[in-house]
Amino acid sequence: MNANKQAPVHGGLATFLASDGLRLNGFLVGRPGSRGCIVYVHGMTGNFYSSLVSREIAKAVGREGISTFMINTRGHDIESGGHIVSGRDQKRVRIGTRVERFEDSIKDLEGALKYLRSIGYSEFVLAGHSTGCQKILYYQFKKSDRSIKGLVFLAPDDDYNLNRKELGRRWAGLVRKAKSLSKARKGDVYVPGMPFSPQRFLSVADPGRVESRLFDYDGRLSEFRKVRTPMYVVFGTRDEGAVKPVKKYIEILREANRSTRFDSLIIKGARHSFRKHEAEVVKGVSAWIKGIW
Repeated sequence: MNANKQAPVHGGLATFLASDGLRLNGFLVGRPGSRGCIVYVHGMTGNFYSSLVSREIAKAVGREGISTFMINTRGHDIESGGHIVSGRDQKRVRIGTRVERFEDSIKDLEGALKYLRSIGYSEFVLAGHSTGCQKILYYQFKKSDRSIKGLVFLAPDDDYNLNRKELGRRWAGLVRKAKSLSKARKGDVYVPGMPFSPQRFLSVADPGRVESRLFDYDGRLSEFRKVRTPMYVVFGTRDEGAVKPVKKYIEILREANRSTRFDSLIIKGARHSFRKHEAEVVKGVSAWIKGIW
């Protein structure tokens, strides 16, 4: 059976194919033919089943007739194995945050949306947490998909400047080493002291790479400025990944945005994961989504 031709489900596991044939999994809550569907994208090393926030959002919007599809991208977990399907053939590949290529996340979202369209959905909101924010922004920047009615960014931190801060004096040396290894076609090897593979590290460490620029709050935010889709941004005041006060992040995004609608929420005391503050996130996100649909 084609993974993108499964029977509709009210709530359960689903398998879909990314646009390059990579088989991925997700969990669909809702019924096709409803008002629309949220596609929820996890962050670095995350997966579709570990986020309490996404599950609570699904429950809240479900009561309003809106579905939620929580998906794995090829960057799920630290490292895993996957299969690229081509007809009856399957090719085993390494996936996971350690080795993923950020730009390929578009293929994952293309596959998820194709699957949802095949079972009856036609309008969507993309929601991302942490690095999931970069992925949904990049998708809409590249695709200008008119079926996307809104973008929800949960803790869109600045990975470029955060990594520079955390690595300190080691930063420049690790960047040089990563560039050297990538040039020698050793971009996926393990390097002690480097958080991920050289090519994955460069994706957030090299300002010439798009991922590092998407939420570089000291940069031009060129890609962000070109997206016109309505946006909702949520931060916690105690976000441990923030290198500036989150209020400043909101101000920068509000000034840079050219979207048709921009709204934000700052949750006092919440950390990056929003743990123990899920109810506040859900209240804000569900009200905003109902307002744009």
